[in-house]
Amino acid sequence: MRLVDISDSNGMMRVEFFGCNMKCPYCVHIHQPFKEMSVEEVVDLAKKSYSKTVHLGGAEPTLQKELIPLIKALNDAGKEVLLKSNGMKPEVLEGALPYVHGFVLELKAPLDDLKAIMELTGMSEERTKKYVTLLRASLEIARKKWLRIWVRVIPGYVNLVTLPSLFPYMEGASEVLFYQFLSNPDFDLPFQDYDSAVPGWVDMEKIGKKALLVVPHVILMGVNGKVVLDK
Repeated sequence: MRLVDISDSNGMMRVEFFGCNMKCPYCVHIHQPFKEMSVEEVVDLAKKSYSKTVHLGGAEPTLQKELIPLIKALNDAGKEVLLKSNGMKPEVLEGALPYVHGFVLELKAPLDDLKAIMELTGMSEERTKKYVTLLRASLEIARKKWLRIWVRVIPGYVNLVTLPSLFPYMEGASEVLFYQFLSNPDFDLPFQDYDSAVPGWVDMEKIGKKALLVVPHVILMGVNGKVVLDK
């Protein structure tokens, strides 16, 4: 398996995978070096860790051929596995379903705004249409478990005006995490005219409070740290 990094803190072991089926222009992972590790090596690290939860993320974990064997082995070792995905491979999510505690799926923009999604993913119109169909299927699968919707808030794509268009895809989720774009240099590269954290924190709070109309729990992450909102 190709890995960018493994870290362990605050009760969670994070496994960051290399490789993606998108070309998001703000992505940091495609520029990072990777190393090869076997399922056994990762599981051994997890067994030695005091952390109960193992988060599988990075670029796109579902591209790894050994992902399901890894998830099974982590589950057998007594770990709670969270699988993060862009939703382009629902068949992998279906295969992981019996062995994961939950999923983290990213929404980039309203799914009916193909132009916005094309700009954010670097994909063609044909591939974007296919992605939207696959993501809808992945959301249906993921709702069968604990589900976090992850939203990178880039002004012009996700804001108070466009947010209601995302509500149908947030419904049924356990929580939504809104991440303030460029608030963490480890997460983003500058994009378009943005080179510092946006939007302002007041707008982040307004977005979070509005999302409580459809989900019970909202997390805001950004320059002000982590803020939790509940109904």
